[in-house]
Amino acid sequence: MVSYFPLISSVISAVFTILLGVQYIRRRKKHQLMWTIALAMFTLSTALAFLSEINGWTVFAYQVYYFSVSPMVAFMGAGTLYLLAHKPWGKYFLAYTLIVSIFFLVLVFTSTVDTTQLTAYSPPSDIGGQPMPSNVRLVSPLLSVPGGLLLIIGSLYSFYLDKSRKYNLLIALGGAFQFFSGLKERFGNPAYFFIFTTVGVLLLFLGFLLSSEYIRKREKK
Repeated sequence: MVSYFPLISSVISAVFTILLGVQYIRRRKKHQLMWTIALAMFTLSTALAFLSEINGWTVFAYQVYYFSVSPMVAFMGAGTLYLLAHKPWGKYFLAYTLIVSIFFLVLVFTSTVDTTQLTAYSPPSDIGGQPMPSNVRLVSPLLSVPGGLLLIIGSLYSFYLDKSRKYNLLIALGGAFQFFSGLKERFGNPAYFFIFTTVGVLLLFLGFLLSSEYIRKREKK
């Protein structure tokens, strides 16, 4: 049975990416650029996951999918630092993200994928990282864990500084859903991965819409 959760996630994130991209073109803020890159990667990964529901996984499609997930979270974290912290911290974490991502990219596309695992999951989109060798899977958390924590903690900290910015609670909760789904997969339980992921990206999107409305009203005053 085809799971449509990856498709729902992909459509939401595609719209999210376009809106963020437009916002970046208008305002030229670094955090908007980081989040646009992150959401574009998320759109790609979820689109590939949905295609796997129809056609199954190829080695190349799986490699692209697996690579795009962890740097995506790290770019979200970099965007959060650019927004909330002094500029050098955002630059430092972005440099860290780029260096580790390049190393991760080389590992992903030069390692041998266990092709028997590519057909072992139902639905196929619940594949997680099992087909990858353990040395590749050890690098992934170096991007996803700090990025996810920065997004969640940063959103909560922003709400703490200004309680009127309630949209930050939705962003923190959306980040928590994404983080939890990643942890489940990391510990060998990828079941319902895209259900949690879909809820997470929907909450992030709602938080973004509310934040845009908040900014619009503030600028009118």
